Amino acid sequence: MSIEKGCRVAVETCMGVKKNEKVVIVSDDRTKNIGLGLRDISLEITPQVRYFNLNIYGKRPLKKLPTGVQKSANDADVTFWTPHSLDGELETLRMPFLKAALNMGRHAHMVNINEEIISNSMAADYKKISEFTEKLYNKIKDANKVKVTNELGTDITATFDKYKWVQSTGICHTKGQWVNLPSGEMFKPPTTMEGKIVIDGSVGDYLGEEYRHSDLVETPVTMEITTKERPQATSVSCENKDIEREIKEYISRHECSKYVGEVGFGTNIFLDKIVDNMLQDEKYPGIHVAFGDPIADDTFADWSCPEHIDMILTKCNIWFDDEKIMEDGRYIIG
Repeated sequence: MSIEKGCRVAVETCMGVKKNEKVVIVSDDRTKNIGLGLRDISLEITPQVRYFNLNIYGKRPLKKLPTGVQKSANDADVTFWTPHSLDGELETLRMPFLKAALNMGRHAHMVNINEEIISNSMAADYKKISEFTEKLYNKIKDANKVKVTNELGTDITATFDKYKWVQSTGICHTKGQWVNLPSGEMFKPPTTMEGKIVIDGSVGDYLGEEYRHSDLVETPVTMEITTKERPQATSVSCENKDIEREIKEYISRHECSKYVGEVGFGTNIFLDKIVDNMLQDEKYPGIHVAFGDPIADDTFADWSCPEHIDMILTKCNIWFDDEKIMEDGRYIIG
């Protein structure tokens, strides 16, 4: 399995690294080979490349972003973040690093990436992914209402008359811009949301390390959602009581943790399966719902949260303002 092509696409096509730009790459022991691959490709273009491995700074999860990492990110033109996710590090590491990275440059967020993903979905044709994402955006940008159903019992209706749709195409060449890689999605916080979602794909943050797609297929998670002050989860149920307990705990950490921060649509048309890694799975054609932070810097939401957990639904039927755009998990837009 070669990671070179995926690293090259990330550096050259997605981030467009230029001669003499300052590049900062952060990895850990689990993603060291990918971090070094990104470093080697970057060094072909610019000599100003710094590489960090988080594991040298102490036992994970770390309570604070290392000073040297933060200073380098503050001054960088392009940054890459590849380490695996651990409980608490979204707030202590990833969010501070993102803020520092966007101070002067643009950022590639590749949390939890592995060699399978870098070799496959990162080696895709991102020009075609960008074209399809733009096509979907033009199709739905003026729609206000979305309805989602599937055979497992998902039945929700949401409205979107506030905030901003964010297109994540994988192309990130502008200062102040950041992108998840691999990429291909559109997302936005809903204004209202009512009904039930059934999660059978995958779950994000550190819970994705504990519970696999096969677990969720066998025992899907059902969540009731209604709009009070904001759209929010009002109940969680699952036959696997460990999954139920951990999701309940996650969305109860703060008042905002239960809020629906994102409804997203995967647009990476080259993906054909769930691989138990949210970095890729949220780009899989279909829908995902996230609880917690609405990524306000991009969506212009008027609130924030220290948590963010994505959840994937599969084989959905989706309508925007009564026009069907997906049937049984397959886009049907012309």
